Amino acid sequence: MSAQFLHEVLVPLSDAFYKQADAILDLREHALSKQNPGRCVSCYFKLFNAARGDKVRRLNALRKWLETNLVVVAKDDQDQLLEHIPLFLDDADLESFCQRMLQEVIHNRVYNSKRIELQFAFKSDGLAA
Repeated sequence: MSAQFLHEVLVPLSDAFYKQADAILDLREHALSKQNPGRCVSCYFKLFNAARGDKVRRLNALRKWLETNLVVVAKDDQDQLLEHIPLFLDDADLESFCQRMLQEVIHNRVYNSKRIELQFAFKSDGLAA
């Protein structure tokens, strides 16, 4: 996965987004180590917000990779897993994405818990598409 990720996702981005090298390096570190998935999503939105014109299209491979390899995990106040929610990056920025996910949980889910925590997670091998 790592060589494919580097070749198909990161290399094309490095040419188009050289001014966002910090975001690309962070993305590389966190994606390859499978740690801090929220930073991967944050890097995507940094690149998306910097993209103009033709550069938006170049983010398609990254978006597909993130949507295939990450989920949003809902946990209750006892830290028990409630649900894996598919990741769809249809929003303009990270704040809008988070607000949409909160509204989804508030309006379209029924959990027996006073507190629900949402967090990004890498899919386990059994969940990966």
